[in-house]
Formats: sequence, structure tokens, C-alpha cells
Amino acid sequence: MKWTAVVLLAACHGPGEQHAAHTATRTGTVTRGELGDRELMTGELRAPSAVDFVAPRTEMWQIAIRWMAEDGAMVKAGERVLEFDNSTVTADLEQKRLALLDAESTFRSAKDLAAIETANKQNLLEQHEVAYEKATLRADVPEDLLAKRELQERQLEKKRTEAEVKKAKADVVSDRLASSLDLSVKQIELDKARHAIQVADQTIKQLTLVAPRDGVVLVQEHPWEGHKYHIGDSVQPGWAVVSMPDLSQEMEVHSELSDVDDGRVDVGEVGTCVLDAYPDDPIACTVVGITPVARIKGQNSLRRAFDVRLSLEKGRSKDRLRVGMSVKIVMVKLGAKAALLVPRGARLASNVKLGACDAQHCVVESGLHEGDTVVIGGGE
Repeated sequence: MKWTAVVLLAACHGPGEQHAAHTATRTGTVTRGELGDRELMTGELRAPSAVDFVAPRTEMWQIAIRWMAEDGAMVKAGERVLEFDNSTVTADLEQKRLALLDAESTFRSAKDLAAIETANKQNLLEQHEVAYEKATLRADVPEDLLAKRELQERQLEKKRTEAEVKKAKADVVSDRLASSLDLSVKQIELDKARHAIQVADQTIKQLTLVAPRDGVVLVQEHPWEGHKYHIGDSVQPGWAVVSMPDLSQEMEVHSELSDVDDGRVDVGEVGTCVLDAYPDDPIACTVVGITPVARIKGQNSLRRAFDVRLSLEKGRSKDRLRVGMSVKIVMVKLGAKAALLVPRGARLASNVKLGACDAQHCVVESGLHEGDTVVIGGGE
């Protein structure tokens, strides 16, 4: 679609801007160039890799930060970097030690009682075996030496004592099995009590994190609150609270693309990154990664965004770049090439026909030539 100058002004300015156009006059030049659609983002410098210090998994789902190194502090290998509150774990540890003493006492008592009971059963078996041997000797006397009635009584006594021996043996086997099962249960309880203490001791050690090497400490941002972590904040297992970036590698820029702008930035696109600290020294940057799914930004926020990573032009001076520096990013999608462009908002004659526009320029289809000067704004 084509517009006249009047339509162009109406399309380019709101009422307030039209009023400003009547009070200020400036000029522009018709140039030949490329019309592009710009995508503006903000981000910060980060190292491609870093050692993250994350909250460990404990019996409590959330733990509080008791102490941490200051943001940007330099630390030496082995120095404390982050410490979580261990008061609950320490209090539980005392209870676990008392439980261990109780489990050890219970196990010893059960073992001693089992040994006594087994000895009693074994002693009773031996008594029955002696009685059986006597009854056997009495029953084996020749029949012609005893009265028939007495012989029958001796045979019955032998059978009775034999049955008692069998029962006593079964009791010994059953008692040993029951004792073994009961001791196994008590041993499991004892092992659990010992393991609980080992876990508690290990947890206490995990709640104090030290630097694996010399480097700088960076405090991370709370995923819900939108601010960097503070001492006293509660965190969940796996959350990275602080990190130590690897500064030996080339820096990269981390940014966000709103989900409403999905598709406006692609991997491989080249743009310009301008560090706020060095506004007059833009750096070429390239999109190297975009998360496939937009993520929620904030616990109660409806805003979603894609995480975007950009690499910086190689060979730039590293000594000026610092992790955490803020960056403005301009991604330009080229449209018409080698077209005549007039500044948007220029006052044009009625015979000038315009084509597509971006935020800064409009394509001139007819009525102007390269190098022409136009008035931007100004009164009638």
C-alpha cells in the first residue's frame, strides 16, 4: 500500500508528537539503504560455563541461607562461599544419636535374650534325649525277663520320650528361626539409626560449600522474587544460589525474548550488542541458542519468555568485559534492499509515494531522489 505525505505524518505520529512537529524543525536526507525490522532486547554478560553452588536435598524441603560471600568477591580455593542454616539438622542429629543408643541397647538385649532362650531349649532337648536313651535301654530288655504288662509300659515310655525329643528338636529349630528373625529386625533398626546419623553428618557438611578453585563469586537471582538472593532467603533443592564463572573462556550475552515475539529472532542471526559501560563501542553478536519453550518469569507472573544466548565477535578485548555487565541488543531483519529511504516523520509533497516503513524510515517509491533534503517536523 502507498501513502501520501499527509497520510505518512498521520501514520507516524500521535497527537503529542504532531504538536512537537509544529514547534521543532529539523532536516533529514534521502539515502539508499536497507529497510529492516528491528528487535530490541536487553541482556547481560555471562561466562559460557561456571561452577554452580546449589541448595542440597535435605529432610526439610526448604532451607535458609545463613551466610554467603558478597557478590563479586574474590575467593581462594577451599574458602567458604555459601552456608545454609543447619540448626534443624543439628537438633535432629541429637535425637538421632539418642535413637541409635536405644537401638543398640535393644539389639543387645534381644541378642542376649535369644541366646538364653536358645540355651534353655537346647538344655531341654538334651534332657529329653537322655530320657529317651534310658527308655530305649529299658524297652530293649528280652521279653522273657519281664512281665508282659511291664514290657508294654516300657515300650510306651520309649515312644513317649521319642515324641518329646522330636518336639524339643522342633522347638529348638523354631526358636532359632524366630530369634534369628527378631535379631534381623533389630539389626535393620540399628542400621537405619546409624545410617540416619551418617546422612545427618553428611547433610551438615553439604550445608557449607567451599570454592573448588580461585575465582570470583556471583550471586544468582531468585527465580520467583526477581532479585538477587539475600541472607535469610529460603531456597529449594537444586536452586543455584551463587556461581563461580570460568573467566578463561569468551564471554557471551544472555537475554530474553518475550513469547509474544516468538519467531522474531532465530539462531544464526547477527545483531549488534552495545555494553552500557561502553556505548560508543558496539560489538557484533550472533544468536547461538534459544530455548524451545518459553518459561514463566516469576512465581505469580503471567509473563513468559524464551532464554536467548548470543556469542560476541571474536578478538574483542577481554580486559574490558566483566560478568554481569548490562547489554543492549539490536537484531535487524532486513527487508527491501537498495531502496531509497526517507526518515519517518518527514514532511513530503503530495506527489511523493511511499512504500513499507520500519520504526526509522520509509521506502520512497517515487517523487524523491537520493541526496534530497527533507524537513522533519516543523510548522505549516
